[in-house]
Amino acid sequence: MLVVGLLWFTGHFVNYGITSWLPTIYGTRFHLGLSTALLYSTVTNCAGLLGCLIVALTVDRVGRRNTVVRCLAAAALCPLLLGLSAAGTSVGVLVWTSLAAVFLFGCNICLYLCTPELFPTRIRALGTSVGGAMNRLGIALGPIVVGAVYAGDAIGTVFVTLAALALVGSLTAAAGAKETSGRSLEEVAP
Repeated sequence: MLVVGLLWFTGHFVNYGITSWLPTIYGTRFHLGLSTALLYSTVTNCAGLLGCLIVALTVDRVGRRNTVVRCLAAAALCPLLLGLSAAGTSVGVLVWTSLAAVFLFGCNICLYLCTPELFPTRIRALGTSVGGAMNRLGIALGPIVVGAVYAGDAIGTVFVTLAALALVGSLTAAAGAKETSGRSLEEVAP
């Protein structure tokens, strides 16, 4: 339950930490008009939907654990590179956050699939509910933390912080997640 809770928290914290502040970052940092800022943000969210589709089509071959590990690792790399470049251009932010969204949305959709598989029937609802509660906590705290860091005009720090949290999620999955692909529920969670 601890692993599941941490995966849900980190995946959604980073996802909503990035996507909820993009219009503001585009407007205040890069002085883009509202319609352009919203368009760029929409592109990022659409890229995330592409990530969901890719994971839906590949998760059974790649494996649930591997999908989460790889998606969170890739999602860590994208904002890290963006943060280290101090988010130089609006197009750079668009490209790197869109790539991050592909991996974050992919990871998060995979968590919906694999979380119930990890728990025996007698506690499946509880285990899945813990994941859902932690996702809500991440959804709430991600934008708050990003806003607090961004208020200091530390855009590079914003993206490095999000990268660090995604890396924590990836390492957690690598160390503690159980692979459920190709196994019966009775075998995975007796």
